[in-house]
Amino acid sequence: MTKNPIISRYKYGFFLIFVLLLLFSVSSCDIFNDCSSSNSYSMRCNGLYIEQCVYSDGGYRWTEYKSCITGCPAGIGNPSCVASTCSCSVQSQYVCERGNSYRCNGNNAEKCESLDYYNGYVWKNIRNCESLFRESEVVESGSCSLASEYYEPKCVPKIKKAFRGKWFRLDDKTDFYLGTNGINRSSSYGTFVPDSITKIDDNMLEITGNDETFRLIRNSITDATLKLNVKKAFGYTKSPSGSGVGGIDVVLENTQDSGETYEKQSGSDGSTQFEGIVSGEYDISVGNTKVTQNISDYLNAGNFYVSPNGYIYKALLDTTSDVYYGEDRDNSEEGNKYTVYLRVHNLGNRDASATTISLKTDDNAVKIEAEEKILGTIEPENNVSYSFSLETIPFSKVPSLKDAVYHDVELFVSIKDINGEIWEDVVTLRIFRKAVPIYLYATMSNPFILLSPHREIMSMSSVLWVPYRPDAKYKLIAQSLSLNTEGVYSIGVGSWDKEKWDSDRETFTDVSNYEPNNQESQAITVNMNSQTTSYLHKNDLDFWIIDMSK
Repeated sequence: MTKNPIISRYKYGFFLIFVLLLLFSVSSCDIFNDCSSSNSYSMRCNGLYIEQCVYSDGGYRWTEYKSCITGCPAGIGNPSCVASTCSCSVQSQYVCERGNSYRCNGNNAEKCESLDYYNGYVWKNIRNCESLFRESEVVESGSCSLASEYYEPKCVPKIKKAFRGKWFRLDDKTDFYLGTNGINRSSSYGTFVPDSITKIDDNMLEITGNDETFRLIRNSITDATLKLNVKKAFGYTKSPSGSGVGGIDVVLENTQDSGETYEKQSGSDGSTQFEGIVSGEYDISVGNTKVTQNISDYLNAGNFYVSPNGYIYKALLDTTSDVYYGEDRDNSEEGNKYTVYLRVHNLGNRDASATTISLKTDDNAVKIEAEEKILGTIEPENNVSYSFSLETIPFSKVPSLKDAVYHDVELFVSIKDINGEIWEDVVTLRIFRKAVPIYLYATMSNPFILLSPHREIMSMSSVLWVPYRPDAKYKLIAQSLSLNTEGVYSIGVGSWDKEKWDSDRETFTDVSNYEPNNQESQAITVNMNSQTTSYLHKNDLDFWIIDMSK
């Protein structure tokens, strides 16, 4: 009776020895950490390190062979050592699929590469752009710019808000855009990486790079305004169609600079207004809908609807750059006639079938002829054109506009579809009191650049008609940076004396009479109904302010 337990203990002992021998045969490391000639060059894991049994200094010792930490950056993965083998457990946000592709991750340029101890690809940091461009009056920091996932990203300067937007190169009259993604030239040239950016004044910069130095003039503003209303479509709630709805996300994203984005929620009555916007073209997103429109100074974008049934309409001006005047150029007692073009968008996800449009206004400063018209079916993400006739009335004949410089006319648009749902929108036209001629003549090829009060470059000719703006000022630049000649030029605002110009260009000799005026802060003022003659020498810049208030 006493022998069976002893036999059991023997059996258990043999079994334990068998298991230990089996483990020893599987592992190349001695489980008792033995290092001798019998297991020389075997490996074992010691924490995050692999050690090897080697002969050194008269005996066998465990010596560090490899660190599992090396090749598995702590910011990307978690290293481990199992069965004398290093592995790296990569965090999901660093995993990538295509080797040798690139991306920008914030201000870091990253490349998709293989990683030690990991069977796949991960995003590795190759450059931190933030440290490559120091903060200055113009530059905020460095930014990562990616043209394509197949090309290594560029480090570019991230421009401060005060200098973002459109700029114009004076010597070759090409467009530039300065933004959070660096400096971009017109589409045919792409990204421009400068060596330096120097502020001449708030509206002029000197750029050095690609073995050239040139000057840019501001061609945009940073304080544009957008207004819109968010409303409920029929069937959204039991509330009447068209009532305002708050708490809807409204996002503006500049089409030339994704970093120039503005966000807010509609107010309790649906009204939403953004101020301090960099002027330019924007994607306007309201809830799940999006439409593109240019914001140059002030834009009332009308009504945006939220709808439960997939039907969403939006009416917009075909262009926001057209100019309308209350009185005819040659007869202030007469108005002007215009053809105005709208675009009716389907912002929903279903066909807008048998769409019909009508338009009216209760503004007594204009008369309109707008027929009710069937636009037909509008497919999602498409639009159709609609035009109507508008006749303006001189401000002098409208008591409320007697002293007005401009007036915003609201046009009420109704859109009805086959389901009987009616959508009401508002389109706003800004009508200026009258047009004023600016006369520009020179003995050399056209050297002039005229900027509107909101700094848009206006097309140039010998005579340019512009809105009468006693409330704001135009900027005029005469430049010979791109010309090999120099000569006399003359500016007339509101009137022109041809005989005086004929005489001046033959007899003018006072070449220093308005110098220096090569910066906007030094600009000379030209008043209404005056004519000024000056001289442009080689590589010269002359700045002028046109003041219509006097």
